[in-house]
Amino acid sequence: MARPRWRGVRGRVGANMSGERAAESAALAAGPDSVPDLLERLWERVGKFLLLALQLGLAIIAVYLFEIESRAFLHLSILTFFGFALHYFLPLPLRLPFFLALSLAGIVLVFGLETASWLVALGLGLFGIAHLPLGYRARVGLLLATAGLLACLRVGWAPVPWSAAVWPILGSMFMFRMAVYLYDTKHEKQPAPWSQRLAYFFLLPNVCFPLFPVVDYKTFRRTYYDGERHQIYQVGMLWIVRGIVHLVLYRFVYYYCTIAPAEVASFGDLARYMLATFLLYLRVSGQFHLVVGMLHLFGFNLPETHHLFYLASSFNDFWRRINIYWKDFMMKLFYYPAYFKLRKRGPTTALVISTLIVFAGTWLLHSYQWFWLRGGFPITLQDGLFWAVLGGLVVANSLYEAKYGRARSLGRRTRTLAENLSLGLRTAGTFASICVLWSLWNSESVSEWLALWSAAARGVPESGSHSGWAPTAFAAVIAGGTLGPPRRSPTGSTPRAAGKGFLRDAARALGWIIPLCVIGLPPVYTRLGSTVADAVDTLKRARLSDHDAAQLQKGYYEDLVRVDRFNSQLWEVYMNRPVHWEIIYETPAGRLTGDIAYIDLVPSVTTQFHGKAFTTNSHGLRDQEYALAKPPGTVRIAMIGSSHVVGEGVGDGETFEAKLEQLLDAASAPDAAPRYEVLNFGIGATTPLEILVRLERKVFDFAPDAVFWVAQAIDVDQLVTRLIEVRKRGLEIPYDALRETLDQAGVSPDTAESVAQRLLRPYAPGLLRWVYQRVVEETRARGAVPVWIFLPRVAERIEPSKIDQLALIAQEAGFVVIDLSGMYAGLDVDAIRVAEWDNHPNARGHELIAQRLLEALRVNSARIPLGLSSSSDSVSRNDESRQAMESR
Repeated sequence: MARPRWRGVRGRVGANMSGERAAESAALAAGPDSVPDLLERLWERVGKFLLLALQLGLAIIAVYLFEIESRAFLHLSILTFFGFALHYFLPLPLRLPFFLALSLAGIVLVFGLETASWLVALGLGLFGIAHLPLGYRARVGLLLATAGLLACLRVGWAPVPWSAAVWPILGSMFMFRMAVYLYDTKHEKQPAPWSQRLAYFFLLPNVCFPLFPVVDYKTFRRTYYDGERHQIYQVGMLWIVRGIVHLVLYRFVYYYCTIAPAEVASFGDLARYMLATFLLYLRVSGQFHLVVGMLHLFGFNLPETHHLFYLASSFNDFWRRINIYWKDFMMKLFYYPAYFKLRKRGPTTALVISTLIVFAGTWLLHSYQWFWLRGGFPITLQDGLFWAVLGGLVVANSLYEAKYGRARSLGRRTRTLAENLSLGLRTAGTFASICVLWSLWNSESVSEWLALWSAAARGVPESGSHSGWAPTAFAAVIAGGTLGPPRRSPTGSTPRAAGKGFLRDAARALGWIIPLCVIGLPPVYTRLGSTVADAVDTLKRARLSDHDAAQLQKGYYEDLVRVDRFNSQLWEVYMNRPVHWEIIYETPAGRLTGDIAYIDLVPSVTTQFHGKAFTTNSHGLRDQEYALAKPPGTVRIAMIGSSHVVGEGVGDGETFEAKLEQLLDAASAPDAAPRYEVLNFGIGATTPLEILVRLERKVFDFAPDAVFWVAQAIDVDQLVTRLIEVRKRGLEIPYDALRETLDQAGVSPDTAESVAQRLLRPYAPGLLRWVYQRVVEETRARGAVPVWIFLPRVAERIEPSKIDQLALIAQEAGFVVIDLSGMYAGLDVDAIRVAEWDNHPNARGHELIAQRLLEALRVNSARIPLGLSSSSDSVSRNDESRQAMESR
């Protein structure tokens, strides 16, 4: 009974597997007639496997060294390695069930058993509805009703027992794939086995990639082992390696080539901005190559997702080359049904209307996709304009091709010089037009995009504004060298695996992955000079760019950030962040003041904030209770700053302010030294403007002996942003110098934010200098010592010149300067930050800050007279304590 059942299963998988089955049958039937035959079979069965395993192992090493995507993806990659090793030696009928089991195991590995169980149960429920013994329309109606119910749960209208992390993955598995599945199963002639049907939804890489290519079900079935398997596996390795290279290149572009819209001050800057913005699409291309490459390792010979889209010579050509899976999805479910219904009105009318339907649907479906991934449904003017303009250009291009035809050739032919020149001009024009459109799509608003052109037209380049052209051009050239598809066979769609072709393809993959692994080893890149070492070390770390870090800091509290761009690192951070990540004024502990102070803490409140206990004293400070009058024999320090000072992400008593107070008291000699009080005046989401206001309104009432201003790299940008917001809201600014600067820059309540940012940029250092001077004057007038402490965010990379500039401004203003910018060097950032998506320090990080700050206070004891000893014994004891803490 077993043999007929297996034969039946194999038959249902599809006739396209006949080549693989024939190869296996021939291998089983043939005997090793000679030593060369035996060696050939050994190479086919073992040698090629070892070469593939070597490539996959090196790719996983690269994923580890360069922190590709996430820690979860690294774990999934390791599972894939062992899964591929077992899958390779399984009989053909067992491979599909094994792949399904491996995919489910991957979900458990990434999510844990409980969350994975909910995800699989919800998915099986949707799958079950699709197979109810009802009519097609009834099943579609039930699925739509179920989707509506799930949508209500997605927006939080009712509590759910599963983690919010389930929604993005569940959505990416079913929101588009179910539509394709229903369409194809309605017309399929030979049903697929259940293992293949379920595997289509629970695809192994999907659990790590919410943004997932829309795999076509019919293609998924048709291409399963439709060729020689080593050929299929090697294509997968080429695409995995290419995906890794794309993602490293994406980081290069993201860190070194992108500029903020407010930095555009010439047409050169504008061109760089647009080119870099388009190159950020490398992330989508890289992810999709990884996804499809991993599926190839299990026999799914899927076509490429992108084909030299940067070399498109027309808008139709671009639409055909970029995100091919999405194009096929829209053509299958929208274009062809609409066209065949409308063609009685004429082919031209049918073409135009059907194409416009496709682009209108693409616009709306991108928002629908964002809803399941993040819970919102963004419909913006720039999105509509992008798809409308692109759709119109494709329609015009289609009408032109319909009238004059499109050049096709069955084989290669030599083009004339005039044809090459024409092709080059059309390609350059298409690329430039797409870059312009892409910049519109990625702008925060249409007015901001128009402001870019206005700023470029004024032609006032800033110092160093073109410094990113060299790396941008370099990234574009390297991207062009790695984006190409695998070499094609004369008759097939994928590279040849037999003989020299297989070895050449393996050599291509190894030629990229080996240098990448070698350069990623610290003993190697640290010997290549400080510039190269710093660049490689930067590319190995997944972090936010300076601009996005500032936007994230703003967005954490004000929800002012557009993160619905699928090529944005900021989007990835928001994807991982809990949806209900409260702002302090949304809790009982905080309130909006309605004036320039912006936020204040409510006195005598105990609540939960970011999952930790958050308690305020009777003075509205996150601290223990202190008397307003300073006790005799006490040295009182006022700590002012933003989220790092108040300690977002850690519990009561775990802030570095509280730890510093404990260390100061412990370091004092009994009965001889003063008692120390360190008061926490920090509030999250505040900028230097609000910190100044808080200092004058509250801090000085406590008569501190020293004021510690904790600064960060984004303080200049935040000060400018807050001043623009204050002016826009019409709030009173009680400082003449700030009002006069806004007037001089031409910033009015009606000025668009991006324009105001650009107008105030030249004044930014002066604005911060004025704030610092005001703080120093007010502090010294009360007999206290002003201390400026630079504290970086965890995993933040800052140009030393920027820190030097801030420190110089603080020093010239009269602060005693303490620079802690290198305090996280060499440490495991994941061990000292709140989470992968939150670069605030955790409790251990706060301990480290307190320890380093104490050491700095000892070194500067002459300039900061707090009664501290600077003896070598004390410093040695602190070093031992710090080393013990870091080794935990």
